[in-house]
Formats: sequence, C-alpha cells, structure tokens
Amino acid sequence: MALSKNTIKYVKSLHQKKFRQKYNNFIVEGDKIVRELLSQTAFEIEGLYALPEWLIENEKNIHLPSTQIHSCSPTDLGRISTLKTPNQVLLIVHIPTESHSTDKINTSLSLYLDDIRDPGNMGTIIRIADWFGISQVFYSSTSVEWTNPKVIQSTMGSFLRVAIQEIELASLHDQSPALPIYGAVLAGSSIHDLSGSHTGIIVIGNESRGISPDNLALLSHRITIPKAPSGGAESLNAAVATGIICASLTR
Repeated sequence: MALSKNTIKYVKSLHQKKFRQKYNNFIVEGDKIVRELLSQTAFEIEGLYALPEWLIENEKNIHLPSTQIHSCSPTDLGRISTLKTPNQVLLIVHIPTESHSTDKINTSLSLYLDDIRDPGNMGTIIRIADWFGISQVFYSSTSVEWTNPKVIQSTMGSFLRVAIQEIELASLHDQSPALPIYGAVLAGSSIHDLSGSHTGIIVIGNESRGISPDNLALLSHRITIPKAPSGGAESLNAAVATGIICASLTR
C-alpha cells in the first residue's frame, strides 16, 4: 500500500533537527540496527516502514501493533529515507528521556564532546566508547545532536548500549567536583605516562579550535598524544584521538 502524502511529509520532517525536537522522534535505518532495536525494550518504537519482502523475512521478530507496521514500495522508501541508497527498512523511534548516573560517573570513565560538529566523528566516538566499555557520553550544546541520522548511521548500533546526553561540563563538575577531568590538548602530559585504569571524564575538543576556554578552566589533567619525532601532521582527527586516549586510560 502506498504511503500517504502526510505520512511521507511527517517522516521526511524528521530529517531536520527542529522536527526531531518537536515530535521527540528520530530515524533509524538499516537491516542490522533495526533488527537489534526490535529485540530490545529500552527504546520505544513508533513506526516501522519496510519493503514487503523484508517484512515477510522478519515477521517472527516484529512484535508491534499492525497500525505501526507499514509496507512500502522501493519508491516510497526512497522518499522517506535519509540515505542516498535507501536500505530495506526504516524505524521511527522515540527519543528517550536524558538522564545519567552520578554514581557511574564517579566510578568509571565517561566522555565529554566539546563542540564536535561532524556527525561522522560523533557517531564514531560513540562507537569507540562502546568498544572500550565506556557507557556514558556527554556533549555540549554546540555539538551535533546524537539523533542526527548521520550520527546514528555512524554509531553502527552503539547508541543502543551507550547513554548519550547533552549537558554542560560545568554541570557535571558541580555534581562531582573531585572527579578528575582529562582534556586532550596539544601541550600536556603524555598519555604514555599514565598507568593503570582510571575514573573521570575525558574531554575531546573541536578539531580546529580545541577545547573551549570555559571547559579548559575545568580540566584537572591536560593530556596529549605525543607525536613521533618524524611526524608532520598538525593534529589528529577527533575520533582517532579519542580511540588512542581511551585505549591508554582503560588498559
């Protein structure tokens, strides 16, 4: 059955941040991520839009009311998709209420993303957090929001296992004033001088501007990834730097 013009208009509106905020919903696309979402209970699903053959193949795994299941033609799926080459299935998912565990912050490592604007970087960093068992990622209001479709795609499903929240670093510091805050800067102590497992917040700044002045003032530890004597690059990609730092602080 063809999707109505109103349905197509609604789903397409979720491509934009202002409508994701208005309706409190976001889009997830792709066979693997959708099947993973259908098997969990943390995220509430509003609607499933899929090709008829995908619905038949995955019938046993779909436990949604029939009113939430929409069979789409390839043309209609292309109209509502955020991808240049649409996948077989698309979900509309409710954005969960943002919250964090102060106890978990005080006893483990968390990430704070300061003005990370590239969706690919944001998604990859969330994926890195998932890899290293870091269960909380926070980000500034100037960063791209985690429900951006490109961020969701880049996480490869890791957003399902990592709690992500927009909050100011000062607020986290006020809640846990004794907690170490590590900041990735060009001139700091080498990460190779850090030993053992750590607790605290790792701050990753904007690739071109670094950590904002207000957040720099909150750092208790300024750390850097030392460059080889023959190294010529001026800086590292934010996600690459995050991976190296996480590997060092969680070893």
